[in-house]
Amino acid sequence: MKKPIIVLMLAAAFLAAQIQPVAMAQEKTETKSKAEKTKEKAEAKAKKAKEKAEAKAKKTKEDVVSKADKAKEKGEAKAKKTKEKAEATAEKTKAKGEAKATKTVKESKEKMTKEKEKATNKVKSATKSGEKTEAKAESEAKEAKETGKSTLKEKTKSATEAKEMAKESKDEAVGKTADGKTVFEGAKNGHYYVNEKGDKTYVKDFVGAKIIGQTKKGQNIYEGPRGGHFYYTESGNKEYVKKDK
Repeated sequence: MKKPIIVLMLAAAFLAAQIQPVAMAQEKTETKSKAEKTKEKAEAKAKKAKEKAEAKAKKTKEDVVSKADKAKEKGEAKAKKTKEKAEATAEKTKAKGEAKATKTVKESKEKMTKEKEKATNKVKSATKSGEKTEAKAESEAKEAKETGKSTLKEKTKSATEAKEMAKESKDEAVGKTADGKTVFEGAKNGHYYVNEKGDKTYVKDFVGAKIIGQTKKGQNIYEGPRGGHFYYTESGNKEYVKKDK
């Protein structure tokens, strides 16, 4: 009895040994097939995701280009509109200026014509007045000429006297006024020039005056020809200050 059992057990073990490799091979084949399917599925999913991303990127690019084109068109339209507006304003201003110039020229011509007519009428009126009026005009002209000569003579005399007075003056010349008159420093340190009438005209600022600073009240401080520092008071008098100020 024991011998048949042992035989059966050996047979079962042999069959199990034969079946196990086949089962393992089959399981391995199934695992490989499953991995390949998973890989294919993953690849398909990745491909789909890539295509979707590419499509999205393409659409985004197209949207950006479209927006840029629209912005460009809008900017060009705005620039064109601004240019047209500026040109219209310039034309309007030009037309307005030309109209004003034409009006001014017209008014000037009309004014000249009226003045010419007025002068012509005066000439006609003077001619009609006769020899008496002409003689009177000649007399007045002669008198005016003589008066002019007299005035010129007096002015020349005054100027000559002023020059002589300045020449004879012992005061030191320290500068000139803006119109070229010589400025002197008087005995009391006042600055003056001699006018056409021969009188002294006192001045504060003149060409050649050396300004070295200002007082706290904003008055100019001058340096005299002898090195003294002073400023002019409201009454026109000199007020000397220490040099360190």
